[in-house]
Amino acid sequence: MRRYLTSAIEQALSSLLNLGVNLVLIRLTAPEQYGAFALWANTAFVISGLQAALTLIHLQVAEQGDGLSEPRLSLERLMHRITQLFLLASGVGVLAAAVILHLRGNPVGAPAAALFVPAFLAQQYVRALLFARGLPTQATFQTGAVLALAAMLLTGGEMLFAPMSANMILTLMGLAYGVVAAAGYWRATRGQGGMAWSGIGGFASYAKQSGWVFLGVTTTELMARFYAFAVIAAHGPAALAALAATQLLLRPIPLLAASWSMVARNDLVRRREAGDWRGFGLLIALTLAGGVMVAAAWTALVHFGWRPLSTVLFHGKYADDGWMVLLWGLSAFINFCQIAIGIGLQVLKAFKVLALANAAASLVAVAAILVAMHAYGPGGAILGTVIGQGIELLVMAALLVGGMRAASRLPTTPQTAAA
Repeated sequence: MRRYLTSAIEQALSSLLNLGVNLVLIRLTAPEQYGAFALWANTAFVISGLQAALTLIHLQVAEQGDGLSEPRLSLERLMHRITQLFLLASGVGVLAAAVILHLRGNPVGAPAAALFVPAFLAQQYVRALLFARGLPTQATFQTGAVLALAAMLLTGGEMLFAPMSANMILTLMGLAYGVVAAAGYWRATRGQGGMAWSGIGGFASYAKQSGWVFLGVTTTELMARFYAFAVIAAHGPAALAALAATQLLLRPIPLLAASWSMVARNDLVRRREAGDWRGFGLLIALTLAGGVMVAAAWTALVHFGWRPLSTVLFHGKYADDGWMVLLWGLSAFINFCQIAIGIGLQVLKAFKVLALANAAASLVAVAAILVAMHAYGPGGAILGTVIGQGIELLVMAALLVGGMRAASRLPTTPQTAAA
């Protein structure tokens, strides 16, 4: 229970960071500048999903250790190298995209995104590494440090550069993430030594699983984030700003599931190894039941209080967009359930079937978003997202039940289930 509580505190700090930054930007920046920041923030989250497929999933489903004992030491050293290459590739790719957009006069062309995105990814890696080692307290301090430094930098930026542009915001947030991530990485890797680049070939043994995870995570993130790219392309950054603002206060719902997953993944691994499938299923079922109550209560509070909330928090902006809150609440609840069930499937190592289900659902979501946007405008993108998420959730639930039944019948070790 203490570990779950610590993880919840860490996620609360992360939520406070995201909420605080977005509230400041909504109040103090023009919708076009906030929309540009929202686009790159969504891009960072999409790429973080790819990062999870390449490295984090292997750290998270392995048995816990202190990082200095085998076989965890060899695993971590390999994943550190892969992460370094991934951060470099991400920075170069984002810089190229941002510069091209900037040269074309697109308002979202902010070259500082090339600092923000890799720095955000680096912090996500260190945070996940600490959780994978069973060190939620250290992860909490890591996130708290980002929150404190970001607050100081944004306060200074507003005093010196008001009104801040998207490029300035991305620079300051990139510094906050990057400095804390660098310090955390140095602490986490002391004594591990380095891996010769020739040893990077050892990743081949993880490549097959990473490939399926990559497909699954990519399509899941596409389904969850496609609305941002579709809306900004069809209606511009100001329209995306409205969607981001109405979603903002509902983000704690899926973040609560993410908090649960950081600790529950290790508990589910232990139950898998012990063949305790009743406990495995019960942990996920109780989480889903709690998610229903939390999501319904939180969405109702935000929806019925939207007009005074928008007046106080957003200086009256987006006061007439409260209808979007209900759709975002439904999306957040489905996302909560997706995370909980998805963790169970990952621990079962059902990467292939999960990836195929995600791919099919993402195609439905993309089509639904485009059709709903045509019928209802920018807000229709939320409806399309909900449709895709709902279909995926039903398929995932069926896969989890089937995978657990199959694993419980195996006479050998449970970890072979769904491999």
